[in-house]
Amino acid sequence: MLLAATVFSFSPATAPTPSHPGNTCVEALGGPPSIWLAKKPKGDITAAEWKNVRDVDLMGCVADARITSLTFCIKDCKGKDAAVTGTSAVLTKEMHMMVRNLPPGTPFTVKVEVVDGKGTEWKVPPATYVWRG
Repeated sequence: MLLAATVFSFSPATAPTPSHPGNTCVEALGGPPSIWLAKKPKGDITAAEWKNVRDVDLMGCVADARITSLTFCIKDCKGKDAAVTGTSAVLTKEMHMMVRNLPPGTPFTVKVEVVDGKGTEWKVPPATYVWRG
């Protein structure tokens, strides 16, 4: 019984702890920063979820990581790349409009540039979502 208590004990020190350095949220879930939008690392985004999205979150162990460049990328009707870029984790009106105007089933990609408090740049893989409208 003691072994079971040891194996399943939970320490608040290891729990995900959000912090808000500047304009982004980083939760300590392990590893380098990764993109989360609408509380997900990838996947479908509905109109109901989208209306509540104000910024892009970062997950990972770099507590003082912050987004210095945010880009939303799509393919337009002619298959050409189109993008809207900002300078923080906060979505611009243009980003919101770009996604809202996509036909349902259209993928879009979120790219970021991230630095920590020491000025170290972190390579963060892009995250792809599908607009469901």
